[in-house]
Amino acid sequence: MNPRRWWWRLACAAVLFAVLEVVFVATELEPDALRLGLLVALGFATLGLVLDALADTGPAWDVDAVRPPGLTGLDPRMARDLSLLESHVTARAPDAALQDRLTRLADLVLRLRHGVDHRAPAGVELLGPEVAALLTGAPGRRLSPAEIDRCVARIEEL
Repeated sequence: MNPRRWWWRLACAAVLFAVLEVVFVATELEPDALRLGLLVALGFATLGLVLDALADTGPAWDVDAVRPPGLTGLDPRMARDLSLLESHVTARAPDAALQDRLTRLADLVLRLRHGVDHRAPAGVELLGPEVAALLTGAPGRRLSPAEIDRCVARIEEL
């Protein structure tokens, strides 16, 4: 609370007390100065409390970070893959992002362990017909969780 504001309120209360005292004396009401002073002080204190409570405090500069539930403590790459799987399963029209990610993963494993990619005959034979069909099939097809699980398990077995 600004002390200057309190002095301004005290000055206004003193002016109001003086004006009321003059008006009451002029109308011959014989006011009691103590009671009138207490009434003016109570009125200005109440008004001051209401104005302070309704005053704009300005913007709040503390921002609460919103964290998605269940993803805390995960490796960033794992969190991205999990998000990709969730968006594929829940999307209205799935895109080819999951198929591309599985293809890159299969190519990486096949190159590192066998020196071929998923399009080579040896790569197709290593992947098996189901996984090879998933990786080279029409992009944007919704994969079931069971298909995703079998594909990832087969890539891990390589």
